[in-house]
Amino acid sequence: MKIAIIPTTGGEDPFRGMEIAVKLGVEGVHIPAYGGKLNLVGKTREERIKVRERIQTYGLEVSALIGWGGEVDLGEEKNLRENIEKGKILNETAVDVANGLWMAHVGIMPDDESNPKWARFVASLKELAQHGEEVGAILALETGPEPPVVVRKMIETINSPALRVNFDPANLLLWPPMVYKRRGIPFDYDAAMEAFDPVKGLQVLIPYVVHAHAKDSRLEPDGKAEEVPLGTGMTNWQALHEIYKENNYQGYYAIEREAGENAMGDVQNAVKFLRNLP
Repeated sequence: MKIAIIPTTGGEDPFRGMEIAVKLGVEGVHIPAYGGKLNLVGKTREERIKVRERIQTYGLEVSALIGWGGEVDLGEEKNLRENIEKGKILNETAVDVANGLWMAHVGIMPDDESNPKWARFVASLKELAQHGEEVGAILALETGPEPPVVVRKMIETINSPALRVNFDPANLLLWPPMVYKRRGIPFDYDAAMEAFDPVKGLQVLIPYVVHAHAKDSRLEPDGKAEEVPLGTGMTNWQALHEIYKENNYQGYYAIEREAGENAMGDVQNAVKFLRNLP
């Protein structure tokens, strides 16, 4: 098992967060590509390599870069060319810092292939994947907005080793109420749990998972969803871990904690939780 933490969790200085990672004895850090003290996409290649080398002095490696968090939609015509070019920069940044791996939300893919957005997603992701193959990068699509079967269909449509999955089980329970609201239809708990169930979702996507978020959440029948500390929610990490082991998963469990009054404290507890998994 390889574990990474996000060193900027709770607003920490990234290098102070790396010191915490060393104390926790984890193997990696999951770092943002944009903004903050690192601002990797704003640096030259030489500057990015220096950042990577500094990270290595801590005895750490970058599990993956954190790319887009929801601000980009490759299914929309607006800013599409600009976003594709930004994706290519992320490909190159990931090669310099993270062994070529970055993850992102890329918008909400439609279930229906006849939807014009589907064709835009296919064209955009194919172009990014082709560029990724050329430079040695992999874009890992983050789970959440779509049922896992839709993500798998997209991956297999593109059919490129440069397009894979960042599996976030918590997102699969956090997103459904928002998806129903955007569609203007009443929330259906049973249907949502069937389509977005984290364990079933991992079974669908495991052949393509190259990075995983260790994160937890709860979804109530009334549509209330919340992120909770790892091991206290509904994602069933014991079952997820078994699937990873059975499939010889070699990637990272990157602990992500985006809520809570003591987020970094929750991260430290999450490390203990993961290490205690059978």
